[in-house]
Amino acid sequence: MKLVNHLILRITLFFAIVMLFWSAIYFFLQMKEIHDGNDEGLTNLKQEFIAKANKIPEFIENLENNAPLNIIIQEIARDEAESLVENFTTERIYFATELEEEEVRMLTAAFRCQLTGKYYRLQFFTSTVESEDLIENTLYLLLGLWITLSLTIFIVSKIIISKANKPFYKLLGELKKFKLDNKQMIDLPETNVNEYVQLNKSVKELLEKNINVFNEQKIFIENTAHELQTPLAIIIAKMEMMIEKYQHDKKHTEEIASVLNILNRMKRLNSNLLLLSKIKNSQFPKTSRVNLRETLNSVIADFEDFAAYKEISIEQNGEASPELQINKDLAYILFCNLIKNAIAHNHQNGKILITYAHNYITIANSGAQIEIDIFRRYGNAAADSKSSGLGLSIVKSIADLYQLNITYRYDKMHIFTIANF
Repeated sequence: MKLVNHLILRITLFFAIVMLFWSAIYFFLQMKEIHDGNDEGLTNLKQEFIAKANKIPEFIENLENNAPLNIIIQEIARDEAESLVENFTTERIYFATELEEEEVRMLTAAFRCQLTGKYYRLQFFTSTVESEDLIENTLYLLLGLWITLSLTIFIVSKIIISKANKPFYKLLGELKKFKLDNKQMIDLPETNVNEYVQLNKSVKELLEKNINVFNEQKIFIENTAHELQTPLAIIIAKMEMMIEKYQHDKKHTEEIASVLNILNRMKRLNSNLLLLSKIKNSQFPKTSRVNLRETLNSVIADFEDFAAYKEISIEQNGEASPELQINKDLAYILFCNLIKNAIAHNHQNGKILITYAHNYITIANSGAQIEIDIFRRYGNAAADSKSSGLGLSIVKSIADLYQLNITYRYDKMHIFTIANF
């Protein structure tokens, strides 16, 4: 989820909860005010009734005979009257004119008439139909207010936060496009927000330091690798001369040959480390549309003698000729290492099976199963003194550089699949 949406949802949810509580409190206060108004009216009606009943003879009898619509009078005993507590309740009463029961607010009280000395239970009531309509309208108004405010908060917050975060997203976009090998500082967005100004400053300092470290590291690796090549070449040349000089001395010749093998391996290791470093540092910027089938055919032709020496047959299946936007030299190195690996880790009279499809290529070779992490650097160096252990690591680095999906599995054959063209 984007930061903007995350903040907006949280702000909207917070205000929605606040509005919900406020609406509930407002609703209950409004209900109390409505009931208080009804109760006050019933109290006034009761006081007016008592005043007239105590002054006008036969007032109560006349009312009982006429049966007023909103007063119920019932004579009761003194004990019952004295124990009766005045109270307000909400009741339902049947109205003949409406042919249905309606909710009313009722005041129940006891009364002693001063003129007759009799005790009565009085029930005064008023319809709450208008109150219900008022409550219903209040609920609709609150709901409308709640929805309107929530939408307003959501929209306004989105506009404000999105506008405020424009420098952040612009910086994020520039960082996604940034590459260390470009040697060029990103275009930092202009902003008046102090936090973003500080962020721009920190990012600029960090990138400048990383660019400098990257350049220094690249120069160091290149210089070290090239400087090592010269003394290694000299030592190898002298060792080869010593083999010729002592060719009649078998013991010395074998010892020198052993040292020469180690030196040659060091030379290959040095070259491969330099190549791996260049791949990791994206020092092969030039790319073109490369026909991978043609590249593989070129690699197979170069290894034809090596395969023939081990009597390994190479079979190609599929009519597809997949293409990829890639550096031509790296494409050759990728397949060169895979074919070299397929021959080196094959047995005598083995076979290599290459399958072409539009979006993948598989290279399978016969050979015994091995229990190692196949792409781990130096993973197979111990098994072969002539190997630097970097071949498949270089393959993986090239695949990662061009976002290719390379996988390995063993199913009676070693099978490498390169996909995502």
